[in-house]
Amino acid sequence: MLRHIPNLLTVLRALGGVAGAWLLLQSAGAALEETAQFYAILSGLIFLSAALTDWLDGWLARRLDAQSALGELLDPIADKVLTGAYLVAYTVIAGGNPALAVPVGVILVRDILITGLRLSGPPRAAEAYAVTNDAKAKTALTMIVAAIPFVLVAAGFTEVRDWFYIWVGGVWLCAALTVWSAMPYIRKAFQIGNQK
Repeated sequence: MLRHIPNLLTVLRALGGVAGAWLLLQSAGAALEETAQFYAILSGLIFLSAALTDWLDGWLARRLDAQSALGELLDPIADKVLTGAYLVAYTVIAGGNPALAVPVGVILVRDILITGLRLSGPPRAAEAYAVTNDAKAKTALTMIVAAIPFVLVAAGFTEVRDWFYIWVGGVWLCAALTVWSAMPYIRKAFQIGNQK
């Protein structure tokens, strides 16, 4: 039973991303300031907890000798759902501002493409498209950037317009690293395609 805990945490990370992003949207649309703050705090706590499971599930899998092909497949998908859901929520809250929508779109398209390669490839596709160090760095940076608005507001920087475009620069950096980190997977896909 204990061997299933790492994968359960991974699934909870993805579900937490969706739930937390929904709460963030509810916060932005709340009529009362107290309600908005409650939803925002809850959303931030969910993001922090979910992000921590990215380390915890891997550590537990190694500790319990429960590493599996399913876990290797689910882990990057859960990361993408977590960060993607929050980035989409930010974009909706920003009214679809192109300065934010474009890099978020790039991140989402890349993540969907790579996930599609893993899911639709040969039986050992998950192994063939193992997570690279560049992809790990992209995920870590994207999680940090997605957390920054919570940190800034909690620190008292509540005037979003004062830091919004600086933060958007961080999202663009994530998008650039996202494209860069996709290249090895695309090259691998061509290699696999040529071997057929």
